[in-house]
Amino acid sequence: MAMKINEIPQVTAEYDNDFIFAFCTFLDEFYASDSDEKKLLLAEEPEKGTLTQRQYCTLAAAAHKLANDYGVTVPMWVMQEKYIMPHPVYAFDTSNPEHQELLRTVTPHEYKVRNLFSGSNILKRV
Repeated sequence: MAMKINEIPQVTAEYDNDFIFAFCTFLDEFYASDSDEKKLLLAEEPEKGTLTQRQYCTLAAAAHKLANDYGVTVPMWVMQEKYIMPHPVYAFDTSNPEHQELLRTVTPHEYKVRNLFSGSNILKRV
């Protein structure tokens, strides 16, 4: 079976705290899985580990968006208040007002509701 979203904190720790590696591996395996498996890959809440709040919020936003995009039930764990950043966080930590406005415009809803403004291609893989 492919990597589940709840395994990302453990994989991150195993690979020198490389969250991007773990998250991208998850996405690659999610996209390659069949529709029945997709629901299972999103179902379980990640355990508290060494990730930052921003990274946990990113996992919740990703699970929410992927569930909506692929027509699977949105897991209830993603709706918890702890997965909302207390203040807006912009991609690349930009402080440029024009760039912030662009990010507020193009970021998917599932990220916006968590105060994450990452742009429209956050879940794209090449």
